[in-house]
Amino acid sequence: MKPSCARYEPPRPGVASDRPRALRLPPALRLPAAAGAVVFAVAVCTTQVAMQVTNREADRQLERLGQVYLDGLAASVRLGLEARDPVYIEGRFRRSFGEQRGVPERALFAFAPGGEMLARHGDAALTEDAARAAPDDRMRLDEAAGIAWVGRTVTGEAEPAGRLVAALDIGPMLAARARLSWTIVVVDLLLASLFAAATWLVLRRLGRPLRALVEGLSEGAHRPPARLPDDMLAAADPRTAQMLAAYNRMVDGVRERELLAAELAERDQAAALGRLAATIAHEVRNPLGGLATAVSTLRRFGDRPEVREESLAFLERGIGALDRIVTSTLNVYRPADDRRLTRSDLEDLRHLLRPAAERQGVSVKLELDLPSEELALGSGGVRQVLLNLLLNACAATPPGGRVGLRVRVEGEAMICEVTDEGPGLDPARLGPAGMGAPSRRLGLDVVVGLLGSLDARASVMERDGGGTLIRLAIPLRAGAPA
Repeated sequence: MKPSCARYEPPRPGVASDRPRALRLPPALRLPAAAGAVVFAVAVCTTQVAMQVTNREADRQLERLGQVYLDGLAASVRLGLEARDPVYIEGRFRRSFGEQRGVPERALFAFAPGGEMLARHGDAALTEDAARAAPDDRMRLDEAAGIAWVGRTVTGEAEPAGRLVAALDIGPMLAARARLSWTIVVVDLLLASLFAAATWLVLRRLGRPLRALVEGLSEGAHRPPARLPDDMLAAADPRTAQMLAAYNRMVDGVRERELLAAELAERDQAAALGRLAATIAHEVRNPLGGLATAVSTLRRFGDRPEVREESLAFLERGIGALDRIVTSTLNVYRPADDRRLTRSDLEDLRHLLRPAAERQGVSVKLELDLPSEELALGSGGVRQVLLNLLLNACAATPPGGRVGLRVRVEGEAMICEVTDEGPGLDPARLGPAGMGAPSRRLGLDVVVGLLGSLDARASVMERDGGGTLIRLAIPLRAGAPA
């Protein structure tokens, strides 16, 4: 396994693991991305609304232009309409076509008040029915043909003289409008994209301190939190600098608590060693006095057979007493205030192991498949056994490796499995003949004694991928401390 920083992966019962999604942005980038999207949408929408308003105003202007055209045409052909003179009207139409300078005509129509056509001039493809359908004093656009139809009823002195209809060629105007619309759309999209990107960059730069804060808080569940650099606080605005300084104070507090937890764990181990040493010293002192007396008697009266036999028997009984005292002390020693084991007792191991794991550069994973109620086991012995096995596993595992603890209940026993990625452990070291190497921690010999007091079975196996698996089967019993 490649070396890596120590990572803690505590189980989270009832909570699904968070897996990265390909289309989901990190939290720190969502605000700039959302702001850029809003700027883009606003720019595009406002431009589209402006284009719609501009197009409607252009249609009204075109309609007014058509009415102005009919003003001049009506004045030119009024006499012909009143006289019902088709020749006169057609001549005026022909002259109007010859004077085209602005909007060109495609066709002109003149109708009598009764609806019959008097005269026409221009494109023969335009029908009389289309001309009759043209509204008065309004414009009808035929964008497919590029024609604007305008009509007007011409009144004489007492009654309507007739009706004029003009088909104006606005194809070039519509084409120019379409080109302008596409140009505006393209320019609008480019500008909107540019401003959206600028907004994203500005907000991302302004949000850099917040992004670092969010990343620090998010990574706090996997590794020890790290302080934010002082230059980041100096570059931030006063409000943000206060928030970042509060985060740094929180990080300092977490580190102080971890150091305190490590110190408390060491003190707990030292106290256990002290209590064990005091117990052994107290129980061994009296037999040693008797043994010294027996040795002195042998020196003075060893030539007498009865005294020699009595002294040797006394020495043999004293040595046996010392052996029993040491064995019973190692096997049955437990704190006086032992109580029932709970899930919280084993979850505390994560905090006790953190300093050792960080120093060694290993990761520790706990899997506790236990009920929420108390178990019929004493908490002190089980905690001490697992703590010492895990500490030894951390010491044996090279940097970048992983130490694991899996605890579950099977039938009438609690199964504990401790795994490491070290060079391996001789199974004989957990047997009666095995002795742990002396160190500042309780050794494997004390672990063996505690396992004996718990009536537990232990086995040591080599893992396929390297390392050691220690499996403990601790029977649950109704007589556990309450």
